[in-house]
Amino acid sequence: MKELFLQGIGKIDCEKILGALWGLDTDLRKLQERLEKIFSFDIQIEYDRNSRKEHKGHISGKVTEKISLEQVSDYLSSWKEVSDFGKKTEKMAEMLWAAEGISVQEPFLQLAGSETSLVSLAALAATMELLGFSTCRVSPLKEGMGIGKEGMIPSETILYILKESRLSMDFLPGEEENLTPGSVAFLSVFGETAKEIGVKSILDGASGISREEEDQGILRALVLGERWDGEEDDRERDQVQVLETNVDDCSGEQLGYAIECLMKAGALDASCFPIFMKKGRPAYMLQVICKKEKQKDLEDIIFRETTSIGLRRYEENRRILPRSFTEVQLKDGHKVKIKVCSHHGQKFYYPEYDTVKQVCLDTGRPYRNVYDEAAALAGGYGNDI
Repeated sequence: MKELFLQGIGKIDCEKILGALWGLDTDLRKLQERLEKIFSFDIQIEYDRNSRKEHKGHISGKVTEKISLEQVSDYLSSWKEVSDFGKKTEKMAEMLWAAEGISVQEPFLQLAGSETSLVSLAALAATMELLGFSTCRVSPLKEGMGIGKEGMIPSETILYILKESRLSMDFLPGEEENLTPGSVAFLSVFGETAKEIGVKSILDGASGISREEEDQGILRALVLGERWDGEEDDRERDQVQVLETNVDDCSGEQLGYAIECLMKAGALDASCFPIFMKKGRPAYMLQVICKKEKQKDLEDIIFRETTSIGLRRYEENRRILPRSFTEVQLKDGHKVKIKVCSHHGQKFYYPEYDTVKQVCLDTGRPYRNVYDEAAALAGGYGNDI
């Protein structure tokens, strides 16, 4: 399982984080296309690397007016519908408004053109999405603590966001802040403090620096993981969280509804198994498999929607086949989504249940009839139908 680790010293702003992340072979063309689709105006990306392989990133746009939180939500509406990264961008903006204590109708955040702008925040989230990381681990950050030219350090804005975050800080006497509102909002939403790294291999790495020579701050991004010998690709291995609870006073209808809620909330799988508890009472064990970032939300659903008063949680390794998705068109014109898995050079085609079901509801055809036709078309056996 790959994970992203961030390590910083000195002044850390959004541009240094972008520089480091872009140095991990981010597809900047895709990033620009995604941002221009979100904002509907031209986005300029500047990227440079010096002889020491330190990366400089800068992003801007021509539309630079200040906007309200309501306008932020409007800009991100289509992205939020299809991606959690759009929701995380809005969460970063909400943190800035809350830290300032101002009305959501009041223009405050610059749309583009500054280090902390909506375009910068969206670029950070979209870069994480392109790299395939929903979270990052962060080493304890150093921040100034004292009196500066403009008042107490850290400022009330930085202090508020840090208080709401899960980050550990190393406060040092100083006259300058090391974090900016945009960088601390990003690290608060995406980051968690790295307590123990353990035995890992460094799979990739890059450092982000400022475009201004007098700024000596640097942020390093490392992709950490494990390498295995043999034929297995590391993409076939994964780590998941397993949540389990035993219930003996919960109806089948209630458990069925709980499973629906868990799957909609992002569980990878949810199942019930008949068991016998103490005193010979028949019961069920509810088991949920999920990613770590979904664990707390799913635990809350278990406690809310079942009679459970406690659960077990542990981490497990799993091996998964590489998969992708495609779509086939049936002879009657209906479309079915197909999951394509590969193993040792062979491909396996699995029609997705929801789209097969919808075709059955629309046409009255038997489930197996639709499933077999879709699988045959996906595998290139359409002439045999």
